[in-house]
Amino acid sequence: MITESLCVRQFIRTDQDLNAYLAPLSLQKDDCMVFELEGFHSRLAMEMLQTRMRKQGKIFDLSEDLVPCMVLVSDRMLWANRSVLHALNTQLSEQILQDPIAQIMVMRTFLMEFTNVLEVSEGFERTLELGTTPFPERYLQYVDAVTNYQSLDALKFSLKIEDVRHLLEQVPGMNEDWCEALVRPKQESLFTRLYQRQLELLLIWMTAPDAYDDARADYRRQWGFLETEDLDCANFDTDVFVDSKMKELAERYDGDPERVQVQLRHFDDSLAVGRRIHQGWVNCVLNAIDLVPMERIRIYNILRLWSTLLHHQDMNRWVKMRFFRDMNRVCQHWGMSTNEVSLQDLLVLFKEESSGIDT
Repeated sequence: MITESLCVRQFIRTDQDLNAYLAPLSLQKDDCMVFELEGFHSRLAMEMLQTRMRKQGKIFDLSEDLVPCMVLVSDRMLWANRSVLHALNTQLSEQILQDPIAQIMVMRTFLMEFTNVLEVSEGFERTLELGTTPFPERYLQYVDAVTNYQSLDALKFSLKIEDVRHLLEQVPGMNEDWCEALVRPKQESLFTRLYQRQLELLLIWMTAPDAYDDARADYRRQWGFLETEDLDCANFDTDVFVDSKMKELAERYDGDPERVQVQLRHFDDSLAVGRRIHQGWVNCVLNAIDLVPMERIRIYNILRLWSTLLHHQDMNRWVKMRFFRDMNRVCQHWGMSTNEVSLQDLLVLFKEESSGIDT
């Protein structure tokens, strides 16, 4: 049962903890779901995937056991025990569809884990920017925070769009257009936000060139790692690449700052309108379910939880790629291969460097 223990927890604190999430397992293929990882290029990305999946029962407070799964790095495949995953997904689905307390606790966990991963990543990056070596404990905290947040993505297998639709159909007066507006809200995507930031930088490039270098550095710090999906982000997170992007966008807008400003205003206006429309539909739901007070909290919570999940699916990539950017910097600084480096390799590095500092 989901309880008050659903708060920010650190599962990986020591070498032994990390080993538990990376240790090879003996799995029978006939009992497993098999996922091809063709889009994964680095060992680190595959190990992070394995770590987050093994956490699925623990992060939702459903089981103290790790999910039996294992990445086959050389084959670029992930095996995961089918029955265990199915049982966890079913258990979580039953709770979040029926129990308002469970719904609130899951939403709370999403919020707390996101706040935590931001704080941890910023602390790790401040250490790198100071030119000092992060302590092993800070590195393990970072790995843990990122995989905690990523593991929450498993909710999409327990709360599906069909479930939300079915629940909304119980609302008096619900029709197809109303339902569609709630389950597919017109909201700002991560891609849209990235494009907006690029246009804002372009405007500075066009109109305030003296401020451009600082603005570009800020853009790279917050967004420059999103041009790819793996540890090869360093190929794109450069001043040269950003400058080439500005030149490309400038040509698209004919070098006219006013056209860029019009597009930015359009984004802002569309977002504001979309939010008002969505809130209007939600208010209509609240008014309609006044007639069914016992369902009011449950239906409202599911709507909020659905919106939380949609937001997480966007920010999940942002969190992952920020971590990869930071690990790429570590690899570049210490001359390690970004394709072959493992989570354990990085832990050994931080331990050795910290030991050197101590002595």
